[in-house]
Amino acid sequence: MTTKNETKPILLIDGYHLLHKGYYGTLKRKKLSRNKDGVPINAIYTFAANIFKFINSNKYHSIIVTFDVDKESFRKQLYPNYKAKRKETPADLVPQMQLARQFLSAANITWYEQENYEGDDVIGTIARIANKLGYQVRILSNDKDTFQLVNEKTYVITNISKKAETHVITPKEVYEQFFCTPEQVADVKAMLGDTSDNIKGIRYMRHKQVYMLLKKYKSVENIIDNINDLSEPLKTSISENKDLLILNKKITTILTNLKLGRINFKPTRITYYKLIKFLKAQEMYSFVRPIRKKIEEISNFKTINDQSTTKQFIKTQIDLKNTKQIKVPKPNNALKHNKFKNYKQKRFS
Repeated sequence: MTTKNETKPILLIDGYHLLHKGYYGTLKRKKLSRNKDGVPINAIYTFAANIFKFINSNKYHSIIVTFDVDKESFRKQLYPNYKAKRKETPADLVPQMQLARQFLSAANITWYEQENYEGDDVIGTIARIANKLGYQVRILSNDKDTFQLVNEKTYVITNISKKAETHVITPKEVYEQFFCTPEQVADVKAMLGDTSDNIKGIRYMRHKQVYMLLKKYKSVENIIDNINDLSEPLKTSISENKDLLILNKKITTILTNLKLGRINFKPTRITYYKLIKFLKAQEMYSFVRPIRKKIEEISNFKTINDQSTTKQFIKTQIDLKNTKQIKVPKPNNALKHNKFKNYKQKRFS
């Protein structure tokens, strides 16, 4: 049985992923655009373009963006070397991160962040709540940690192009990449480690061993509980690294129970006038013209969207025996399903 919430999915966007993609994708340009304060806007420009693309696709019930607050999180407190080998954020990208938040606020697009937690934890929490309410969810992220959130209602989009979403991760794709279920992704990383996050795995532990153990025992916790059933080499390895395994599992597991308050799942409705003000202030003028056109379309729609009003207008012209040609406004995209789209201009006498 389907519910009204299952018509279109919620799109959850890893905001920093989208910003980094825009930043590094435009670095090869000879001259980067800057606003009046001299701040580069190459990343925020591409960020905004992608957001508009998702909105115009009309594929999503609502769009929600998440951010990391800073590098300090509970994971860093548990393991100080967490992500220690990551490069510093480029200096000219840092101010654009704040601009991205301002852009979303001006456009009336919902965004969330939570101090001491990562954006993935915010995504995980919102995805769980959305699923519970009956929504399908799509997560835009290139972080494989998010694969653990995949289920029959939630997929991960790992890559986008100008034309389409080019790689969508379903439970089947998770198994093909990790040879485990989405729920076991954190267990795999806990045992094998993750170089991108600077997480050390169990020494001499092989992929095949991990998959066989998880197939039988389902999780790291169950493997530890049944350690006496393992072969001597594995028993020794697990026993010597028990604390590391438990720590790694905490670090690699995305939380889904943050206290974010009431989540706004209302359909995304852009506040165009506030958005234009922001775009002008940042000198992102190429977005202003199409938005103004959109406002005109919406204004025209509000003027003639009432069927009875249109009929009354035509009737009045006939009664007055107006010999001039009556021009019924051509329907725009918003009116393409209106019954009056087949009306042709007529001359009344």
